[in-house]
Amino acid sequence: MARYFFDVIDGETRIDRVGTECGSPEEARAEAIITAGEMVRDALRHFRESSEWQMIVRDEGRRPFLNLRFSAEPALP
Repeated sequence: MARYFFDVIDGETRIDRVGTECGSPEEARAEAIITAGEMVRDALRHFRESSEWQMIVRDEGRRPFLNLRFSAEPALP
């Protein structure tokens, strides 16, 4: 199993120093999407217009593997 690291940037940067073991890159991608969805849902009350949230998934060598980005922007009239 390979270890993947899930860093979060949401106004502050939180580096995942422990990581999570995943059986494949596809499993790491699914874990990132599920975890990001839960974190964004929990942060909704703090998610303001013109704010951005992202998760950078890194492989065992700490190389970026996947970047998930979420942003809130006012709708155009």
